[in-house]
Amino acid sequence: MKHWLLCALAASLSYLPLSGQQANRPDWVRQHPVDALNYSGVGMAGISEKDYQQKAKQNALSDLVSEIKVEIAAHSLLSTIEEAGSVKQTFAESIRTEAREEIENFRLVDSWQGDNEYWVYYELNKDDYADFVEARRQKAIRNGFDFWYKGNIVLRQGDLMTAIELFSKGMDAIRPVLNQELFCSYEGKTINLATELYAALAGVFDGVTVVLNPATVSGTPFQGIKEPIAVGVYRNGNPLRNIRLKAEFISGSGDLASLSPTSETGVTALYVRNITSKQARQQIGISLVDDAFGVFRKGTYATLFTRILSSLPEAALTIETEQAQVAAYVKSIQNDVDMVERTVKSLLNNNFFNVVASPSEADVIVVLDNKCRKGNTVPGELYNFIEFFSTLGIKVTNNRTGQIMLNYSINDERTLVPENKAGSQGKNMAAREVIKRLNREFVRELKKLTFDRSGKIPERQRMEPDIPLPVIAPSVSTKEPVPLVSVPVEVPEVTPSPIPVKKAGTKPSKAIRAEWFDGVFVEFEKLTMLGDKSRICLRIINENADDCEVDLYSGNLTIVNEKGEEKPIVNLKLGSKSNNFRVTALVVPKVPTEMVVEVGKLQSVALLQLKDFKGNTIKLRDLK
Repeated sequence: MKHWLLCALAASLSYLPLSGQQANRPDWVRQHPVDALNYSGVGMAGISEKDYQQKAKQNALSDLVSEIKVEIAAHSLLSTIEEAGSVKQTFAESIRTEAREEIENFRLVDSWQGDNEYWVYYELNKDDYADFVEARRQKAIRNGFDFWYKGNIVLRQGDLMTAIELFSKGMDAIRPVLNQELFCSYEGKTINLATELYAALAGVFDGVTVVLNPATVSGTPFQGIKEPIAVGVYRNGNPLRNIRLKAEFISGSGDLASLSPTSETGVTALYVRNITSKQARQQIGISLVDDAFGVFRKGTYATLFTRILSSLPEAALTIETEQAQVAAYVKSIQNDVDMVERTVKSLLNNNFFNVVASPSEADVIVVLDNKCRKGNTVPGELYNFIEFFSTLGIKVTNNRTGQIMLNYSINDERTLVPENKAGSQGKNMAAREVIKRLNREFVRELKKLTFDRSGKIPERQRMEPDIPLPVIAPSVSTKEPVPLVSVPVEVPEVTPSPIPVKKAGTKPSKAIRAEWFDGVFVEFEKLTMLGDKSRICLRIINENADDCEVDLYSGNLTIVNEKGEEKPIVNLKLGSKSNNFRVTALVVPKVPTEMVVEVGKLQSVALLQLKDFKGNTIKLRDLK
C-alpha cells in the first residue's frame, strides 16, 4: 500500500514556513521511512481524541501490515479450486487483518507529540515475521489434521452431522494460512491438508440417499394414511443417524406430522395425518433440513461452498387419491344476506366437497346461522356512519355418526356504513366484510378436518324435510284481552247490509318500493288504463346527499303482463322529459321524481324490470 496520505501531509508541511514546532518534527514524520530489513509503520492521532495514543498505535500497525504482501502459493487451496478467482482478494485481505492481531516482536522506534497531534513509529523485522508465519502454518496443519482425521472416522461410523462439524472446524483452523502450501505426511504419503479438508466438506453428501418404503401409497380425502411411511437415510449403503429431515407437499395439500431425527439404523417415520386436496395424484417431498448446515451459509470461507446446498439428497412420496368427493348439505337456520350462503357453498365446492340438495344423500350436514343487525350512529367528519354487526355460525356434522367436525363462528363483526346508504345496502356491505374473513379463515379450518366415512347415512334423514317449516307465532293484539263472561248475554238482532265492493284503481295500502342502486329507490304508485294503453306510474327517490343522474333506454326495460307476455314500450316519461326511445333526468335528494312507463293495454304487471346504462337493475313484481 502506498503511503500517499502521509507523503502528501509531509510534502504540504515542507512548503510551510518552519515554525519552532515544525522544525522539531522528526524525519520519519515528514517522510515515511523505508527499510530493506524491516516493515515500517507510522500512525497519527489527534490529541483531542479519546485514547489517542492507542489509536495512533493501531494506525501504525495497520500501516505496517499494509507493507506485507500476501503471496498466493502455487499449491495452496486458493490457487487450486475453481472458485478461487473470485475469492482470492477477500482471503488476502482477511489474512492481512488477522496478521495485525497476531503478529509479535514489533517494536516502537520513536514517538512525537505536537500541539495537536501524536505520532508513533513501529517496525517489524522481516526475518522475525517469516518465522512467525511459519510457526502459524505448522500450528494450523497440526490442528487442521486433527479435525480432518476425526471427521473421517465419525463419518465412517454413520454420524454425518458430527463429521460436518469437525471438517468445518478444520477449515477454521487453516483459514489464516489458506494462501500457503499445507503439505503433511500421513501413513507414509504426503497429502495437501487444505485440499483434503475442502474435498471432505464439498463431498460430504456424495453417496447420500433418502429411501422411502413404500414410495407410493393410496389415500382418501379428509383422512390420514393409517400406516407410517419409513424414511431411511444412507451413505453408500451405510445408515446415517441423527439426520434431521423435513417433509412438505410438493403438489396437493394436507397435514403432516414433524419428522424425528433418524435413529441408529438411519430410519424415521413419516405420518400423513390428513389429505385435503382434490388432485388425483399428490406428492410429498422429503429432504434434509439445510438449516443444520450453517457452515455452508456463513463464515469467511462460505463462498467456497456455494454449490453444496443445491445438491442435497431428497425423495418424493406419491399419493394416489381416491376421487369420491364428500357430499355436503347446507341448511340455513337464519340467513339475513344471501351472498354469505352462496360464498359458503362456493368454498365447499372448491375444497373437495360436493354440495347436494338433500340431507339423505349427504356425508356431512353444514348448518348456517347468519345474522346482521343495525347498531348506533357514529359521527364522522364529512358524514355520519351506521354500525352493522354481523354474526355467523357454521357447524359441520358427520351425517353418519353425528359427530361435530367443525364449529366455526364470527361474532359481532363491526362494519361502518355511510348513513345515506339504505338498510339492504348496508347489510350487503357488512356481508362483504364477513366474506373476506371466510375466505381467509374458513378454508384453513376445512383443511384441518378429518372425516370417517364408515357406516351408513341414517334412514331418518329421508323422512325429514330439507328445510324446517317456519313456526308462525300468533299475532299480538294491542287491545286488552276480551274478558270472560260468566252470565248469559243477550245478542241483539241486526239486519245485514250488502258487502261493499271496492272500486277499481284503489291505491294499495302499502307502496311497493325497492332500492335500484346506492341510495336510490323506485316506488310504485298506480297502474292506470287510458284507451288502448296502460300507464305504470312510479316515483324515483334519491336519499343520498348528492344529486344523481338517471339514464333510461326503452330497450333496457322489460314489461311482462299477467299472461306472461312481454309488452313493448310505447313511451317513457321522467320528470318533465318524455321520449319513446331514451330519456335522462337529474334526481335531486329528497325530492321524488315522477316516472311513467306507457305500454299496450294490460290488467296487471307480473314483472317490471328497469336497467340503466351503468347496468344497475331492479325488478318489481305483481303491480296492480
